Amino acid sequence: MLCTFLTAVGLYTSVFWLYENLRAPVLLILLSLKNLVQGRKLSERYGKWAVITGASDGIGKGYANYLAKKGMPVVLVARNESKLKQVADEIKTKHGVETKIVVADFSHGQEIYANLEKSLLPLDIGILVNNVGVTYVRPKPVYELSKEELWNLINVNIASTTLLCSMLAPAMKQRGRGLIVNISSITGVCPMPYLTAYAATKAYVTSFSVALREELKPFNVEVQTVQPGVVHTNMTDFIASGLRDTIYSKFLVSVDGFVSYAGCTLGKLDRTTGHWSHGLQTAGMYLFPEFLRIYIAGKLNKNMGEGAKASNKRKFR
Repeated sequence: MLCTFLTAVGLYTSVFWLYENLRAPVLLILLSLKNLVQGRKLSERYGKWAVITGASDGIGKGYANYLAKKGMPVVLVARNESKLKQVADEIKTKHGVETKIVVADFSHGQEIYANLEKSLLPLDIGILVNNVGVTYVRPKPVYELSKEELWNLINVNIASTTLLCSMLAPAMKQRGRGLIVNISSITGVCPMPYLTAYAATKAYVTSFSVALREELKPFNVEVQTVQPGVVHTNMTDFIASGLRDTIYSKFLVSVDGFVSYAGCTLGKLDRTTGHWSHGLQTAGMYLFPEFLRIYIAGKLNKNMGEGAKASNKRKFR
């Protein structure tokens, strides 16, 4: 009897793990074939404009170029006006689409949203990519973060996604079409010591996005949750520095490499890591119980933090 019970538990666990980790690639293949037959453009399916936050650099800039390449006019949102203008000009020249820029520093909190409403609500927005985010300068205990750093994590990582969805979803719902893409992180898979507050903000984004999808599904508005691993951007440079010249450097993915895969999942998957290698990493993490994931993550983050701290000391000697 005990053997039968343990076999049943093992079978259930294996099936559940396989479903969670093979569902995305199987769906992606099937829906890609379907889209090849239908051949609809993203703007025809969702609406004219794509809005991308954090669009002046990194993943946001990558998404902006990908969507522009697909023929969508783009609204670029970030805090640095000169960088936004430069990216807008590059996209216009390279892809020949209309561009708009909106300057917004999300760390300023509530005061910026009136201007965002004024700039965005008149447009037929088909796709919203909530990408803007901040992280730590280096991994460290949460009590070593300043109040300003903590407020930035909350205002930029949590409030921006929540308020922009609240702002733009009603119009998408009324039109009966639209796609919201919320960029979370692999760090939201389990609590992450020494990236405590950052990982918690990303866990919020994941929970919020998955629930929002259910709320908007009856109105033909799609919500995709993206949970990438490490993509080499300015924001993750401390991780890249910590992993350089180690076996883990193989896990680093460039922005172009990431977006080329993540872009293919748009309109196909409701939840994705965005890149096949990140999918393998996530599947590997789920082979371990949560307490072990937390322990391993804590050790890795602490070592990276100490390495980055030592490196900075050497730089300024």
